[in-house]
Amino acid sequence: MMIDKMSVSQQELIRKKLEKDSKLLLFICKLKYPRYASFIFPVYMLLKYIKIKKSGKKFQLRQVPQELIKQLSKSNAYADVNNCVIVDDGYWKAILNEALYVRIKAGGKSRVAQVVSGKVGDEEVLISDTLKFNLKMEIGSLAPVSFESIKIASQIYVSLVSSPHNLNALLTDTLLKNYFKCPKLVYKEDVISIRLQDYAPDHYYSNPKLNEAEWVYFRCNKITFSYGDECPGGEGCLGVVGPTGLIQSADVQSSLPPRLQSIRDRIEGNCTDNLLGLYPEGLSLYFRQLERAAKPFLKDNKLKLRATILLQGGRGSGKKLILTSFAKKLGLQICKLGLNDLTAHAYSQTEIKMRNAFFKAKLCSPTIVVINNFENFCKNNEGQHDSRIISYFVNELNNLFSNNKHPVILVCVSNTKDLPSELSRVFLETITFEAPNQTERSQILEWIVAKKSLKVRANLSEIAGKTHGFLYEDLEALVYYANKNSLFAKTEAITDKDFEYSMDVMQSNYTQTVGVPKVPKVQWSDIGGLEDVKREIINTINLPLKHSKLLQSTLLKRSGILLYGPPGTGKTLIAKAVATECNLCFLSVKGPELLNMYVGQSEQNVREVFEKARQASPCIVFFDELDSLAPNRGMSGDSGGVMDRVVSQLLSEMDGLNENGTIFVIGATNRPDLIDPALLRPGRFDKLLYVGPCTDNPSKVAVVKALTRKFKLSEKVNLQNIVNTCPDNVTGADFYGICSNAWMTAACRLIKKIEKGSIEKVDELTHDSVVVTLKDFEDAIANVKSSISPADLRYFENLRKELNTKN
Repeated sequence: MMIDKMSVSQQELIRKKLEKDSKLLLFICKLKYPRYASFIFPVYMLLKYIKIKKSGKKFQLRQVPQELIKQLSKSNAYADVNNCVIVDDGYWKAILNEALYVRIKAGGKSRVAQVVSGKVGDEEVLISDTLKFNLKMEIGSLAPVSFESIKIASQIYVSLVSSPHNLNALLTDTLLKNYFKCPKLVYKEDVISIRLQDYAPDHYYSNPKLNEAEWVYFRCNKITFSYGDECPGGEGCLGVVGPTGLIQSADVQSSLPPRLQSIRDRIEGNCTDNLLGLYPEGLSLYFRQLERAAKPFLKDNKLKLRATILLQGGRGSGKKLILTSFAKKLGLQICKLGLNDLTAHAYSQTEIKMRNAFFKAKLCSPTIVVINNFENFCKNNEGQHDSRIISYFVNELNNLFSNNKHPVILVCVSNTKDLPSELSRVFLETITFEAPNQTERSQILEWIVAKKSLKVRANLSEIAGKTHGFLYEDLEALVYYANKNSLFAKTEAITDKDFEYSMDVMQSNYTQTVGVPKVPKVQWSDIGGLEDVKREIINTINLPLKHSKLLQSTLLKRSGILLYGPPGTGKTLIAKAVATECNLCFLSVKGPELLNMYVGQSEQNVREVFEKARQASPCIVFFDELDSLAPNRGMSGDSGGVMDRVVSQLLSEMDGLNENGTIFVIGATNRPDLIDPALLRPGRFDKLLYVGPCTDNPSKVAVVKALTRKFKLSEKVNLQNIVNTCPDNVTGADFYGICSNAWMTAACRLIKKIEKGSIEKVDELTHDSVVVTLKDFEDAIANVKSSISPADLRYFENLRKELNTKN
């Protein structure tokens, strides 16, 4: 811009001056270095200037797990993961001249650390979480340091950071000696992280109490030289067993280096691609709730409140993972207390145990005190909650949270919501872990697969859609079985077939009693006839699922269907087919199963059924024999009014059915006139569908065709003729009996031939070897008797007209 504003004469003078200076510079270079071309020296000076400029370059110091630092520094046997940085390979060779140590400078602070090259971005340097905690820098520049300039300490004074684990003197001495076998850089007031499995494997594997103590932390108090002078706080020294004496002082309380990420089981490619979160995104809601509840107590607790939090949820819902991740991120110890650590048979022993356990936890602060299986806490020998133990527990909490230099947080973990009010009021916050929805399950599966470094060629979103009601640990087991099947089949990656096998294993292991609903494998093709009933059900259930946005803002949602009719007409089969075709969870409930002799337990069973359905949403709840569960109120005749309360509970649950999920209720009954009329109004069972026997020939043929679609029939078999020879008022169950008896007759005939020896190659016989003939059907029809009499049929027809008029 300045040159453009100059006159032509001024521009010409500047051009001539630059040309003259350039010629002079090239002439001097030619005189100074006659053996080289005159332009080489200016280019060399330019490159030198660029290198000097780069040496003062500022880098973002990125914190990564120590496990990753260890994996990347395997080639260096003397690498110290506590004081090691990972830089780009090109920068290490060109600028740092392949130095073993570098000095990190930022804001007047400096520190020496070991350096290892790797595949790192140009603008960042990877450092371990322990070094980041000790360094307290975000940005810094690197400069090479010679090994000779680093002094060797004569004595290092260290203290063990108080831990909830039983670490004896022999173990700590072994850890320190093995750690300082190789020279290690140490700074005053540093926290040193030592992994038990690496530096004391004998103690780690022989003592089961140390299995959860992965890391042991020490703090450096003082460093001295051979002539007695103390090392300044800003300078580091090398410590090594032999020249350096290790002196262990009394234990200290200190916060730990926070761990923000985890790594995959196998590290491949770029090191930054192997970093993962501490927990899956599908559980982030509970992590944020826990963080929001506990963070105010990590600073000054001006209100002097007790930091008590209750975590509720089913077993395997991820409570332990979230709690462990939270402690790692904030650098807190975890002091786990079991019921055996707090209770005993005698009251006096219980008080002593509780006092000692809380005192030990207080010494380990800053810490999170965790009490597992809290639903069984404060119970006496008879299984009832004891008010005396509860009262003493509350008093001990006051001592736990009083006069603490470092924060203490109490987290109790309960697998149920059944806690007495005396215990519930102790907690400031209650966090409830629910079953994840499809999106959350997909995110959990992706995290588990990435954590285990597995190759997957399957749509995890579709897999998540088939795992309704699965919790975090259920999904972990699902991936385990799928990977196991993949390894057995020797495939390169986990496929959809492996996940299908895994789901079959899971569904066979878990029953509905533990809250894992099953999806029955019944297709529409298994049901013959009943086209009107199928169409009504599809319009009521399938259409709202496909077009949920249209009904999202309206309150007019249909959720209940009542199937009524004579027995054996396929009511239960229709409900199973709906769950399969719509890809929904299926909770089948028999009416008498919910009834219990204890007061209030029957109503509790009804609530638990709908709670499971909400967790497994979208879900179908099928009530078979509904008339036995919901009879007319005031007509049951029981002295305690149990059935009336069950009906009232069922009515209240159906009124708030779709508030927290998409739930469809299907009922089946042979006597709809016995059901309480309040259930049959619109908004509850608002659609009454009559399922009767097939009366026309095409429907009967469709039923027989559906039942025999897997049979190998003789060429002379005509299904139309078979239907014509059947008696009137034949139900679907009767047709099932006819077809099964016909097939069994054919199978017995084949078995007799095998026993006579008239058939060779018996091992090659399959299901298709059984050929059903016309004679087999005729014999089966001759022995059949209609399930419904004409009088019963007239009764149901009259009932159908009456209910349709009311509806």
